[in-house]
Amino acid sequence: MMDSGLPDCSWLRFFGEELRTVREERGLTLRELAAGTTYSFQQLSNVEAARRTPSEALARELDRTLGTGDRFQRILKRVLADTFPTWFKGVAHEEGRACEIRIYEPRVVPGLLQIEEYTRARLRWAHPHISARELDKAVADRAARQEVFARDTPPCVWVILDESVLHRPIGGPAVMARQLHHLAEAAERPNLTLQVVPLATPDHAGLAGPLTLWTYPDRADAAYTDHPRHVTDARPALAQAAHTFALLTATAQAPHTSLNLIRTLAKETHAQHAH
Repeated sequence: MMDSGLPDCSWLRFFGEELRTVREERGLTLRELAAGTTYSFQQLSNVEAARRTPSEALARELDRTLGTGDRFQRILKRVLADTFPTWFKGVAHEEGRACEIRIYEPRVVPGLLQIEEYTRARLRWAHPHISARELDKAVADRAARQEVFARDTPPCVWVILDESVLHRPIGGPAVMARQLHHLAEAAERPNLTLQVVPLATPDHAGLAGPLTLWTYPDRADAAYTDHPRHVTDARPALAQAAHTFALLTATAQAPHTSLNLIRTLAKETHAQHAH
């Protein structure tokens, strides 16, 4: 059985845990530490909880304030190098071996269908302190995932998106218009099915978060779940993920209706940019 990449192992979480440990060793509350820096209580709280990537300036200030030499600056280098955590590398690995991929995404366009500009904007937002070189590498790594479509026998891909994904202009209207056109073109591939869950849909099975299922010709299936973030082949998790995806296929609009919606939104977004 595999169960890889729990977020507790990430360098971002280690940074937060180390900050909490050192702070408590110094006998400081989070508010007292914030009072001794140029950062707010909420900013430091987000860093300790691994909800925010710290900046180089913050790492330097923490080292100065807590008297830790360059400890936090060194940990930050690991954080920034860990742009794709272990669970994500597991996702990329599974994609390259699968004969069928089923994806539900309620927040952003899945990596397999992202254009470069969308990917760049998305990563810049998620990692605001990433260097230009690291960003270029991360974008290239994401683009490499799409090579599965160029295989002699590409996988069958079934994607279900929440409609909010189509209205969220990551990168701005111009980038989003191109991303929507790309989605429409992808949906016309014979090996790709694309459905959209309408905004007006009330409570449904996908509200728990994104999921991905991989089917292989020579081994058991695997799944990615968001709570917690990990790749697994445990039977209970697979059964739950498959059941959720089946419910979503029934909830979402038919593929041709979904494609028409994407085309309409692409035209509207393009017109919005033109004006």
